[in-house]
Amino acid sequence: MGMSESRPLTRELLLDYFVRAARPRENWLVGMELEKMGRAARDGAALPYVGDGPSVRKVLEFIQARRGGSPIMEGDHLIGLDAPWGTISLEPGGQVEWSSRPAQTLAELETYLNGHLAVMRKAGKALAVRWLDCAVDPDLPVDDMPWMPKARYNIMRPYLGARGRLAHRMMTQTASIQCAFDYSDPHDWREKFRLAALLAPIANALFANSPSIDGADSGYKSYRAAIWQETDPARCGLPAIVFEPHFSLEVWLDYLLHVPAIFRHRARGLVPAGGTPFCEFLERTGCDAPRHDDWETHISTIFTEVRAYTYIEVRSADLVCDDRAFQVPTFWTGLLYCDDARNEMLDRCAAFDDHEAWQKVLLGAAKHGLDATFDGVNVRELAAEAIRWSI
Repeated sequence: MGMSESRPLTRELLLDYFVRAARPRENWLVGMELEKMGRAARDGAALPYVGDGPSVRKVLEFIQARRGGSPIMEGDHLIGLDAPWGTISLEPGGQVEWSSRPAQTLAELETYLNGHLAVMRKAGKALAVRWLDCAVDPDLPVDDMPWMPKARYNIMRPYLGARGRLAHRMMTQTASIQCAFDYSDPHDWREKFRLAALLAPIANALFANSPSIDGADSGYKSYRAAIWQETDPARCGLPAIVFEPHFSLEVWLDYLLHVPAIFRHRARGLVPAGGTPFCEFLERTGCDAPRHDDWETHISTIFTEVRAYTYIEVRSADLVCDDRAFQVPTFWTGLLYCDDARNEMLDRCAAFDDHEAWQKVLLGAAKHGLDATFDGVNVRELAAEAIRWSI
């Protein structure tokens, strides 16, 4: 039996949450998320949530008028849309995030993507909004960024700000492309998760698109990747357990349970959780016992390079220009959904199948992009090999 709102959460139920999500190969789907940062075309200012000029709310209303969709509200605030073509949500600094519906084929996913990109271009033209085609705001100071009216961000802002020098930049000034993939059983989950983890630096180098910050060269090809290194070490990067021989879905679950929780659901809404490890909540009973929505909210605050919901999400690619955006799910699908490609690339990545070595490759890729090298690992050559296997 799966989780429900009425059953107290246990470790066994949480493991079942992942195991029951497995599906046979013939039913595998693929999805993607894409974030965009808008700036006023007139003066380059960040879009406020509301205002006399271009605003984030006006963008949402434009998309709804053109494509339909049910409004997602938080109090009186329109914070997203839910529609057959996917969902729209808001990131902390007003980044507009589109999440596709799960697609049966890459061709279907491309149709979803093209529809979204088309309406975003129309919104930009109609509202005098310029959409940045890079993954980190290249010009504006972080203190100039707006904050969206969502309870989640009111809690995350001070929590992460106290734990990472660049946490507020991550929240308000970054954009990425993420992809989602199915798995057939816990073993398949492990193999896909590990390959996505090992290839995270390669994908970051391949799609690096954030060289500037505060109007100057950052010294990185992907400053977005550097920002994540100084956000919250308890929930970013990847834990060492991913690179250990005994790594499994159960081991990952134990990691999730020990990550400090940022917030919990209460009758009055979302409230701070004080950084208590989620596993401690499992010991509580009655009204203080954790619920299903507490768990799903908790795992949404795990910002590792690869993470797990009822699917595997890969998160290493910078936002790239519209013409390149579909390359991201194409790259990952070819590698994760082909057994031969997956096995070959697992072997090719053996040289940095170690937490310390992997971190060095990741930082090197963030700084030097495809020109990065590490102890005989040539990122450009490995990326070319990955592309060959992904086709």
